[in-house]
Amino acid sequence: MIKRIVVALDPDQDTPIATRYAIRLAKRFDASLTGLAVVDTSNIQPVISVGAYGTEVYGHQIWEKMEEESKEIAKRLLDSFSGAVQKADVKHRKVTRHGASFEMIVEEMKYHDLLVVGRDSHFFYNEPDKDTKTLANVVKNGVSPTLVVTDAYHDVEKLMVAFDGSSPAARSLQAFVHLLPYGSDLDIELVNVTASNSSEDVGEASVILSQAESYLKEHRFSYVTKVVLDPGDVGKRLLERQLTKNPDLVVMGAHSVSALRRATFGSTTHFMITKSEGPLFLSP
Repeated sequence: MIKRIVVALDPDQDTPIATRYAIRLAKRFDASLTGLAVVDTSNIQPVISVGAYGTEVYGHQIWEKMEEESKEIAKRLLDSFSGAVQKADVKHRKVTRHGASFEMIVEEMKYHDLLVVGRDSHFFYNEPDKDTKTLANVVKNGVSPTLVVTDAYHDVEKLMVAFDGSSPAARSLQAFVHLLPYGSDLDIELVNVTASNSSEDVGEASVILSQAESYLKEHRFSYVTKVVLDPGDVGKRLLERQLTKNPDLVVMGAHSVSALRRATFGSTTHFMITKSEGPLFLSP
């Protein structure tokens, strides 16, 4: 059950949509919302270069100006969030944190059941297009599931679950089932991209999907279908299926990555977040 939802606020066009998703869920569960704005001083400091004698004071002035600008943007974001939530008559609070964005968001996730966030959010208010990799760090290091939304709202009735039997995929499926954000009366399609067209690989994929189907039906999800997709790039196959079937939400695992790319998603997750036509439900 969902009783507390945190919305990470950013000056991008996805944030009002994230707020709308959060409001609908809050009304469904009589839950409370937290609007979180982060004045990211960790990203402000590295952009200031202190050079020869006499420039240190100037550098400090730049830092103070950028911090004040970030505080003002944070205030506007919280005011906008509060206005939307009050209009919907939903319980809420406004929180401002100072520090590294992903650390502050992860800290709030410890005391919330769900994070809702826009996929284009970077959380560096002074340079909104700067890729801070905050979203990747949040999903991988957070303790609650994340609903990543795009710039359009969808009522959730049809679901696509990308399931390969891995631990990340299982964690996301279980988190969705346990939270029941949209109830159990959903049209669910379980999807697996097979490694090859060999009878052995197709059979293995079918067994994995059957196990997931059984799990869902035990939890009273009655409308479940399964499809094994042809081999190929997993992200592209999933996107093709999404564009063909047009589900309202995709559930998938935030797959682990190599030591050389600790700050980013696995390639499939990154591809789907970048290209997806709709929201994604991910769990650490």
